[in-house]
Amino acid sequence: MTFTAKIAFIIVPLALTGWLQAQVRMRAGLWENTVTAMGQSVTHNACITSEQEKQSSGTVEAMRASLEKNMAKAGGCKLQEFTMTGDTQTMVMVCGTTSMKHVTKFHLDSFETNSTATTPQGPRTSLIKGRRIGDCPPGGVK
Repeated sequence: MTFTAKIAFIIVPLALTGWLQAQVRMRAGLWENTVTAMGQSVTHNACITSEQEKQSSGTVEAMRASLEKNMAKAGGCKLQEFTMTGDTQTMVMVCGTTSMKHVTKFHLDSFETNSTATTPQGPRTSLIKGRRIGDCPPGGVK
């Protein structure tokens, strides 16, 4: 798996769970997400459900617990920091010998995440942009 694909696999699901306390930051629907790293871009779609949107009013502690639970299921990564200020989420996680810092700025129908990974091979950066493109198709994204 390429570094870009690994970043997309780890970051996009986390970014999609990045709702902020007491205010919806990502509306339910079909989202197009593009990860750009090392001169390559990968785009894919994902659905945010109405239930996920409702969870947006949860506490920071509840969101952190949910992220930690999902990371434990995936294995290999630990959440070190998770903070929210206004419409900006900052998250630091460690996966083996790699540390990643993600700073996400949310807008109701889009988000942008700047990510910096510190790896044994040196620092790597990536940019993730997501935008809502409509309603989810019946049966979800295939």
